[in-house]
Amino acid sequence: MKTTRRAFIAAVLVAASAIGIGAQTRATEPAKPPLANTEWTLSQIEGEAPLEGRGLDLSFTEDGRFGTSAGCNRFMGEVEIKGREISFPDKLAGTMMACPEGLAEQEEKVLSLLAQVTSYRMEPKALILVDSEGSELLRYSREIKKDSLVETSG
Repeated sequence: MKTTRRAFIAAVLVAASAIGIGAQTRATEPAKPPLANTEWTLSQIEGEAPLEGRGLDLSFTEDGRFGTSAGCNRFMGEVEIKGREISFPDKLAGTMMACPEGLAEQEEKVLSLLAQVTSYRMEPKALILVDSEGSELLRYSREIKKDSLVETSG
C-alpha cells in the first residue's frame, strides 16, 4: 500500500513539474507586438479625408519596421513601439516618383505628422495615431475579413 501511495505521489509531482515547466516556457517567450503583421488604410488626416491615390496604407512587420504611402511614393523605415507609445524615427527610405498635384503636399503632411506621433489607440477597425497632447493626427482603418467571422445565427 505504501508503494502504491509513493508511486501516486511521485506521479503527481512529475505532472506538476511538467505543467510548471510548460507555463514557464510560455511566459518567457517574447510576446508578439500588437501591430506586428498588420495592414491599415489611411482614412483621415487631422480629421479630413485624404485625396485618392495609390496605396494609402500603413503596414507593420514583426521585426520593427513599417511601410507607408500617402498616395504616391512608398516609404519604409523603423518603428519603435513600447506599450502604447510609438515613434517613427526620421531615417526613411523611399521612392522619388513625380506625384500628381495635391498628392505631393499630402505626402509631406503625412510624413510630418508621423514624426509628431507619440502614441496610438486601437479600435476593432481603426488605428489612431496621436501626438503628445492626445490630439488625433492620423486615422487608419482596416476591413475585417468575412471568412474569419463565425456564423452564430441558427
